[in-house]
Amino acid sequence: MGVKQLSANKITSTQEKVAKFLLMGSAGAGKSTFGSCLECIIEETQLNSSGTYIPTPGVAFYKVPLNNGKCYVSWELGGQQRYQPLWKLWWRGATGAFLIIDSSNIDSFAVTKDIHHLIVGELHLPYVICANKQDLPNSLPIEAIADHLDINDPTIIFPTSAVTGANVKEAFLELVQRTEREA
Repeated sequence: MGVKQLSANKITSTQEKVAKFLLMGSAGAGKSTFGSCLECIIEETQLNSSGTYIPTPGVAFYKVPLNNGKCYVSWELGGQQRYQPLWKLWWRGATGAFLIIDSSNIDSFAVTKDIHHLIVGELHLPYVICANKQDLPNSLPIEAIADHLDINDPTIIFPTSAVTGANVKEAFLELVQRTEREA
């Protein structure tokens, strides 16, 4: 079955129990690659990434069925500033969130910090932070990212590389556990 980028009207079948996860972060953080990498979790395949950055036009969907009887649909919210006012329309019914951060781009941390405050203060969702692009030589370590984002619990931050798949599965399964604990 695997993960597919889907249109909004083909997200689920009537037999599936659905949990909705948000993929949030600044533009260029790697949300699309992370969403595509979820296919690696289910099908244990290599990610085919062109390495070319193509901005998400508003929202994209990724479907991840697991053996626990639930289907997890990830809504990737376009990170460009022009799409952020639309986020309120798309986060209704969300059960959890991934905050994807480009750990190699300190200039994006201010926007990421604002999104973190939104997830915690307004959405009140279980979440994990994916310090993406850890495969790049100039990426910051988890402790430095926690300091920049004023996060007291660095265990919520996963050092990931959506291109290589490093820790994507672990971050996903942690978010599944967090949402099930709060259900």
